Amino acid sequence: MRNYRAFNLVGVIAVAVATLTLRSAAAPEVEKVDVTPGKADQPISLRDRLVVGLQARLKSEVNFCEAVVTRVNTGQLPQRLVDETFFWARQRAAAARNGPNHRPIVYFQPAMKARASRIDVLLP
Repeated sequence: MRNYRAFNLVGVIAVAVATLTLRSAAAPEVEKVDVTPGKADQPISLRDRLVVGLQARLKSEVNFCEAVVTRVNTGQLPQRLVDETFFWARQRAAAARNGPNHRPIVYFQPAMKARASRIDVLLP
C-alpha cells in the first residue's frame, strides 16, 4: 500500500510538471496588447478598435487585425465591410454565451476572410 501511494504521488507530480511545461510553452504566443486610448479630438484607431473589440490576444490574431487595417488603408478593403463583420462577430460571440465562451475574433477571422475573398482580396 505504501508503494502505491508513493507511485500515485509521483504520478501527480509528473502531471503537474507537464502541465506547467505546456503552459509555459504556449505563453510566448500571447502578447501584451498596446492600444492608444481615444480622446475627444482624436477617436480610437481602427486597429485598436479591432484588437480591443474583438479581444485579440494572440500574436496571430493581432497580426490579422493589422493586416485588415492595412487593406483598409490602401483601399483594397472597404471599411464598411470590416465594420459590418466586426459588429456581426461581436453579436455572434454575445449570443453564444449558452455554449462555450468564445472571443469575437474567433468569428471575425473566418468571416472576414470569406467576405474579402468575394472581392478578390487575400487576407493571411
